[in-house]
Amino acid sequence: SNSNIPRGNIRLGIMLIIRNKILPIGSFVCMNILGLLFVREEVVLDEVILNHEAIHTDQQREILLLSLAVATALSNIYATWWWMLLALVMPFALYVLAWLIELLLPPYGTAYKDSPFEREAYANQHNPNYLATRPLFAWWRYMLKNR
Repeated sequence: SNSNIPRGNIRLGIMLIIRNKILPIGSFVCMNILGLLFVREEVVLDEVILNHEAIHTDQQREILLLSLAVATALSNIYATWWWMLLALVMPFALYVLAWLIELLLPPYGTAYKDSPFEREAYANQHNPNYLATRPLFAWWRYMLKNR
């Protein structure tokens, strides 16, 4: 039930919920940035939405950690720390790239939900135990599955 979910800024597992009047933009309910979950003040969160966003948090964090490992190796080879800044944007860059690729593929009106990140989250949002058994980089499997 929705009554169990507080309305203020709370820490839920590995996500920090931040209620505000600005983010997310458009018709989106939530905007997740590495576990910072921006939610408009009037939105009522339920367990399904929170599980969906927790899946995105896992996706973003594993891409960030892999990016940081690669950036560390590159910064040792090329002796510059700028690779670390690139690593910080990789979770979002991959998300946008996947969405742009889906824009080019039929069916054309469903690019957002057809990205592998959203496909994984939507496919498992009703399973409250999914995150406990989720394999690393599980979203990769959704790139190869038929729509």
